[in-house]
Amino acid sequence: MSDVWILRSIGGRDRATGAPLRGVLAAADYHNHAVPLEEEFCGAIGRLVAAGLVAADPAGDRYWLTAAGVPLAERRGSFAAVLADLERVALPAAPPWRLPAGTFRAAVDAYLG
Repeated sequence: MSDVWILRSIGGRDRATGAPLRGVLAAADYHNHAVPLEEEFCGAIGRLVAAGLVAADPAGDRYWLTAAGVPLAERRGSFAAVLADLERVALPAAPPWRLPAGTFRAAVDAYLG
């Protein structure tokens, strides 16, 4: 479910310039009334990037949907319905995706601050 959660959280952000991590976390909180754990975020981003649905520039603090990711992020319905669509995309097993140390905590603090 974290894949759908993060996909939709990036989907609600500015597609032209991408969203900062703080913005993705704020949207995630809006969608699920919770801030994801770093492990949830990194796992989902790794799979979504490997599938070509999301692009990420952690050094530039930007995350955005690709053309392939937009229709899935905009799909209406429950998380389970979108998850079924993601399963049809066959998200690949991705190598561990990590943020630089302290990046996630700083974004959470900025959002909750």
